[in-house]
Amino acid sequence: MDFSTTHKQLKYDFVFAVGVALLGVLIGYIAAMYISEVSPSVVNVLKTIVILYVLISIPLSLSLFKRRLAKISTYGAHEDKIRGYINISRIRILFIMIGLLCAIILFFVCKLNDMLYLIGIELIILVLCIPTHNRVEQEMAVFMPENNEIVE
Repeated sequence: MDFSTTHKQLKYDFVFAVGVALLGVLIGYIAAMYISEVSPSVVNVLKTIVILYVLISIPLSLSLFKRRLAKISTYGAHEDKIRGYINISRIRILFIMIGLLCAIILFFVCKLNDMLYLIGIELIILVLCIPTHNRVEQEMAVFMPENNEIVE
């Protein structure tokens, strides 16, 4: 697998994640029509859990990505390095998406305006993880050969 194929795969994964977020908006909107009232104690517990998850998951996912990327560079086969890079990129997006989806659902179902701040934070982090050509090139520079070809 070469650089352009890896970049294309990461772009598809990112577009899929954005699609899931939009689906979460739709689900939250539809669920809000059918759920009448949620007790305030449940709302407070859910709100606290989502806030803590977002506050912990963002730095954890970014540091996990950085540490795992360094470990991936020690893998022997080049295909294993690329596969590991794609998997850890997916995990990073997954951690961010879980918090985003929970905040979206709580915003619609529980009518919590506080979740708009979390949605904004998660969207900013998601934008910072967009797999642009330069970003993927920099991240893969840890284990890519100089001429960007597969070493066999």
